[in-house]
Amino acid sequence: MPCIHRGGAEQAKIFRPRNLTPNDDGRLAMLQRRTREQENRSWNLLRLVLDSNRRLCRRLTPNHVHEANVFGMYRKLGAVLLSHPEVTRVLDCGAGKAWHFPSHYKSWYDIHLIGADIDSAEMAHNTALDEKIACDVTEKIPVPPGSVDVIMVHSGIEHFRDNRAFLENAFASLRPGGYLLAQFPGRYAPFAIANRILPRGLTKRLLKYGMHDSDELGFTAYYDRTHYSGFVSMAEDVGFDVTYHLPGFYSSSYAEFFFPLWICSYIYDTLRFGLGLKNLASYNLFVLQKTNLADSESFQLYAWS
Repeated sequence: MPCIHRGGAEQAKIFRPRNLTPNDDGRLAMLQRRTREQENRSWNLLRLVLDSNRRLCRRLTPNHVHEANVFGMYRKLGAVLLSHPEVTRVLDCGAGKAWHFPSHYKSWYDIHLIGADIDSAEMAHNTALDEKIACDVTEKIPVPPGSVDVIMVHSGIEHFRDNRAFLENAFASLRPGGYLLAQFPGRYAPFAIANRILPRGLTKRLLKYGMHDSDELGFTAYYDRTHYSGFVSMAEDVGFDVTYHLPGFYSSSYAEFFFPLWICSYIYDTLRFGLGLKNLASYNLFVLQKTNLADSESFQLYAWS
């Protein structure tokens, strides 16, 4: 057993066992180095396998799956809302490090952009923002009542502890006729269920393997009533009109690191889409409007209406 010599300058020095010679020390160091090299080779092989699985899955995923997702639609509908001649003051909730639209939209549409985030450091280098407000939007949105034309939330709703409180604060901040555009994961998405059940450390490791941008996805998520019926019920109770909803069922990108898992996930996504099970959607996109009784016209966002 190793022992600690307690005399003089040698105090706290850990000695090697008496039966080890200097040559034995050298062999031990060499063994440790070889072990580390073997571990590195194993990890490199694992990364190679995961990357190969990921490339294969992405090659097999039809392009229209990506084109029709809620992330793309968020940008398209956002551009439509920002182009409205009566939209000048825009609030980005959970603003983070960057706005999710081209910066020239601000000059094109004469937009004054306000950012709100619970973590002021996240907004520190967000140059698109004209104002930065550090706040918890479920407690209060510190802007004058009725002073905002559009509120935007990109993948933020799932991180709010109390979404009814957020919707109430958003409703108060919007002018009559103003819009809220929000895109967020559904409560019953496979990855959302895993995120709630699995230990946080394991979740972050899975995100690291499944998605390269795991730092962005690693924030604590609550998924408070982020399923279709739960969110619609809250929004209507608060006073919003649901102008548009788009469910997104494809979330198999999280399983791309392992081809057999991706196949199972893709089949499940296809079944949910075919059956139109909105409450089981992996993602939701909503456009909500604060009713303006003096204005009977609104955007016609559904292609078939």
